[in-house]
Amino acid sequence: MDGRSLETADSGGVAATAPSQFPSQNSLRWLIGLRLVVISTLFLGILLIQINSQRILPLRNFYGLILFSYGLSLIYLILYARKLSPRVQTWIQLLGDIAVVTGFVYFTGGIYSPFSFLYLTVIAVAAILMRGGGIIFAGISAVAYGLLVDLMVFEVLPVPENLTGIQIAIPVSRVLIQLLTNVVGFVLLAVLVSYLGESLRSAHSKLHEETERTKRFVALTDHVVRSVGAGIAATDLDGKLLHLNPAGLRILDIADAEAILESNIEDLIQLEDLHWGLLKTRARDRSVMRLEGTASSTALRLGMTVGPLADENNNVVGFIITFQDLSEIKVEAERQRMQERMAAVGEMAARMAHEIKNPLASISGSAQVLASAGNLNDKGQRLLHILVDESRRLSGILDGFLEYARPGAATFGPCDLSAMLRDCVNLLERSDEQRDHHRLHLKVPDELPLRGEEHLLRQIFWNLSRNALQAMPEGGELEISADRQSGRVVLQWRDNGVGMTEEIRRQAFEPFVTTRPGGTGLGLAVVYAAVAEHNGTVSIDSTPGSGTTVRVELPLHKEAA
Repeated sequence: MDGRSLETADSGGVAATAPSQFPSQNSLRWLIGLRLVVISTLFLGILLIQINSQRILPLRNFYGLILFSYGLSLIYLILYARKLSPRVQTWIQLLGDIAVVTGFVYFTGGIYSPFSFLYLTVIAVAAILMRGGGIIFAGISAVAYGLLVDLMVFEVLPVPENLTGIQIAIPVSRVLIQLLTNVVGFVLLAVLVSYLGESLRSAHSKLHEETERTKRFVALTDHVVRSVGAGIAATDLDGKLLHLNPAGLRILDIADAEAILESNIEDLIQLEDLHWGLLKTRARDRSVMRLEGTASSTALRLGMTVGPLADENNNVVGFIITFQDLSEIKVEAERQRMQERMAAVGEMAARMAHEIKNPLASISGSAQVLASAGNLNDKGQRLLHILVDESRRLSGILDGFLEYARPGAATFGPCDLSAMLRDCVNLLERSDEQRDHHRLHLKVPDELPLRGEEHLLRQIFWNLSRNALQAMPEGGELEISADRQSGRVVLQWRDNGVGMTEEIRRQAFEPFVTTRPGGTGLGLAVVYAAVAEHNGTVSIDSTPGSGTTVRVELPLHKEAA
């Protein structure tokens, strides 16, 4: 995943989890629950008053109002369960609260009621839940309260039975002052709570943005740490492991990440030629060290960087250790050096062959003419025959040089590796290399298509097969196998011959390197060049006295795959 796709994915995730605008389902759930608590508390309070009273109180209207409130709460729960729009639900609930508060004010005295402040709670909730809701519901509350007072003053609404005997007729000026006082209070509270609610929403939005930004940063950091090819370990000041990324687990061949947490880094990465105590001391002094060490548990050569782990106050709280397996890098560097050496040798061979081949042909021809003259004694004839034979052998070596140095432009086409390997085995069984004590085993599928240069591929097969047989002078078994593996063709020559020393194995693909008397040391060099021409790789695994395995990997062409 690249940076752009990662950023897009993170952006999508943020959009999906953006802060929901008030009102939210969560706030509505709390509002319904709080309302039920208030109603139930009021109901219990009325029951306690009735129980402790010596006479029957006129509380029937309050019971009816409470039942009405429970009924509204049931409707709110149904709407919540059906996931109606939160804004619509909020309007319905707050209008229902205005109706309940108006009824409560009516039953407690109307303009004389000390509970007109309950409108303020509805206004405050509206200001918090909805942008501009405070002013809107302040106006609705003022209309509801004013209409209630007017209807009671003008005796449109009867006086509740629990207020019988209270004189409702009051001067108009008193009514206006009462209404104006309440309306001003409603508006002031709406403005104040709206301001506080807007501040709350702004703070919530900023907090959410910071939280999402932190989540994106943590996710990006986690992606980087997980995707990087080098091992990354974090420890505390005592060297106890706090974190190890997947690449580190793979390099150290650790299967269970949880099992190694709190392990000491000295036990986890044991270095043969380095002392962790010195490294931690230097890292604690904010020194960054770059070094190489061999892990005794895996025998891997690791390139490492050890540095301090600092907190947000720049205090050293541990160590950061990055490490990488240098084995593949060293192999690739050695392969590059070998290619450079082989290119230089090839260029030299081409020039030498060009300069030597023509004079050599003249010498050989002259020797043959002298030998056919018939006026030489036996000793002279033998010398001339030696001269001709050695000239031919030297000419063969030069031909090998030229074939190695200038293999020609490869013409790739469809090839059947299985058929070519069968042909190679048939030729081996009829060649001078095959002995009675040699046993050949061929393990290939019926067909194994590949696009390649047939001539170069046959050179690979023939040279590797001959070398394997020559490595078993006392007899043995040669197994040749081929198969597909992960989009590549893998071929193996496995013998149980004399094997190679480590020094010979490292130099096996270089020209002139041979352990066989009379060998030119060009066979494996030609194999290496032919494999490279096909963008493949060749490697040797050998143990002296136990045999050799040569592995050739060739990429499959899309048509062949």
